[in-house]
Amino acid sequence: MTKTRILFICNGNIFRSLTAEFALKSALGDSSEHEVLSAGLVPAPHEIVTFVREYMEGRGIDISGHVPTQFTDNSLGAADLAVAMGTEHRDKIADRYGVRLPLFSEIAYGTVEPLLDVFEVVPNWRQNETEAAAYGCALMDYIFEGMEGFIANMGAFSGISAK
Repeated sequence: MTKTRILFICNGNIFRSLTAEFALKSALGDSSEHEVLSAGLVPAPHEIVTFVREYMEGRGIDISGHVPTQFTDNSLGAADLAVAMGTEHRDKIADRYGVRLPLFSEIAYGTVEPLLDVFEVVPNWRQNETEAAAYGCALMDYIFEGMEGFIANMGAFSGISAK
């Protein structure tokens, strides 16, 4: 049986798309008929920051084996449903491939809002770790909380359904 492939896309594949990948895998469980992946548009290397690791550990999710994946020209064709985490990702894909991807928020919540990266919200985020972690963890909560709606609505965006 061929699994339906769902791909989440962001910049570095170390925060937003990574979180969506693991949140959906967690929500679908081991018996899922879906293969869930994530990729980044910006060339590596990228390092997963501490608050992302700690957040996932707190949810009992091991991301130690995650290696940031680079989005390639073949990524879209291999996915049954590709999802942009932010409008900049959606726009880059549209400009390059002529395809308008749905945003995570569209599928999960029925809203059109980008999920902003930490550096877009917290100035000097590397020096302001507490504020960066607070924003990052709140965004990861938003992604996890949206998975029920995402699963319920993803068929409307790709012709697939959760099983």
